[in-house]
Amino acid sequence: MPKRLRTLLLFLSLLNLSAGLPAQGSDNPFELIDRLPEESTADAPVDTSDNPFEVYPEEEAAEPVIGKAPVAPVEDPTDPQRRSIVFIHLLLVLLVTSMWVLFRDLLRQCMRAIANDNVMTQLYRRRSGGQISALWMCYLFFLLSAGFFLYLVSLEFGLSLPINGVWASWLTFALLVMGAVGFKLILLGLVGRIYPLRKELSRYTFLLMVFSILVGVLLVPINLLISYAPEDYRHFFLIAGLVVLGVVYLLHLVRGLFIANYYVGSRPLHFLLYICTIEVAPLLLVFRYLSNSLA
Repeated sequence: MPKRLRTLLLFLSLLNLSAGLPAQGSDNPFELIDRLPEESTADAPVDTSDNPFEVYPEEEAAEPVIGKAPVAPVEDPTDPQRRSIVFIHLLLVLLVTSMWVLFRDLLRQCMRAIANDNVMTQLYRRRSGGQISALWMCYLFFLLSAGFFLYLVSLEFGLSLPINGVWASWLTFALLVMGAVGFKLILLGLVGRIYPLRKELSRYTFLLMVFSILVGVLLVPINLLISYAPEDYRHFFLIAGLVVLGVVYLLHLVRGLFIANYYVGSRPLHFLLYICTIEVAPLLLVFRYLSNSLA
């Protein structure tokens, strides 16, 4: 057979074999579909990121919370109140320190005059314009210190004023103390005009001022103990402060008896009328108000 004819027959045989093979299309005949899991056959998301090392976290289904709503953080309502109390304490301590630096000798004489009638008489006779001004400044400090003590008492026993704010409540209590003391001074002035007791009442008013200055200084550590003592001891320090104030008040009345010793024996009715009207009646009214409020 000629060589050209054999080449032609071989070429035709190859064409017949290629025509008999099945068309493969786009599928790979060597891919093992039945061994792959079902998830791999699903359409996977196309990664469009330029970073080949970026890792995508798996999305976890949020578990529903049943029976409990998320609780929002609750702010401490007493925090602004505590800050105001701290500032008031710092102000009172600063004022009493300034008083001691400026009027040290006068304050020492007032403290000695509490137990010594001769020192009280000398302090009363030697008072001058500058000394009276210093005494009135110390008296104003008593009003502020006593007003803050009443505010702490109201917090302890739940007796609140219809006023919002620590500073407003403190100044309101200070005004109440000033009103009570001013009312007493007005009554003393009226008694002095009605009866010939101007000299004795003037000395008694000065005695009241000196004792008030002592109370204002004593209330500074008492207020600190009530505010910052452990919770179990605050009520104890509050009662102790009230007892101290009661003792000072009784001592003030005893010293007042020495001033009015002549009228106690000669005019006992007028003296008892004064005691019941000016000294005892206001205390009974305060006690009645506190009893009704606490009940």
